[in-house]
Amino acid sequence: MIDRRNLFAKFKQREPRLIAPPYFSGEFDCINCHAPCVSSCQRELLEFDDGRIKFNQYKLGCNFCKECAIACESIGKSVLNLAYPAKINASVEINTATCLAWNEVICYNCLDICKFRAIEYLGMFRPTVNDRCVGCSECVSVCVNNSVIVRGN
Repeated sequence: MIDRRNLFAKFKQREPRLIAPPYFSGEFDCINCHAPCVSSCQRELLEFDDGRIKFNQYKLGCNFCKECAIACESIGKSVLNLAYPAKINASVEINTATCLAWNEVICYNCLDICKFRAIEYLGMFRPTVNDRCVGCSECVSVCVNNSVIVRGN
């Protein structure tokens, strides 16, 4: 029998979902791979861990330069391939409790950085993320209150 205190404990301990990099084929074939995609990323957004390539959403954000996919294709792999979309499979949310613009402070940092126009404001306040978001995480690095949250889908 599980007591109330431990009922949801197993959900808290779940690993966060992996955020795959752009141009991801959907299949990991990184066995015996020296991960040229990681070293080709000028922004150091990719990590090789446990045979998988992970996107680190807490750095600068991806500018979709294609270098990771080109490096992967150059060694005959198809994990990252230019045939796949330049999109990161992640959802982006704004924490309204900590966001300055949701708390009556004029702040347009996330709006200014987003080249996809994926952030909309209601007048001067209350930013929201729309369906044009590609998960690049550029908005994460400019948020002074760490109010932009990126989660793997």
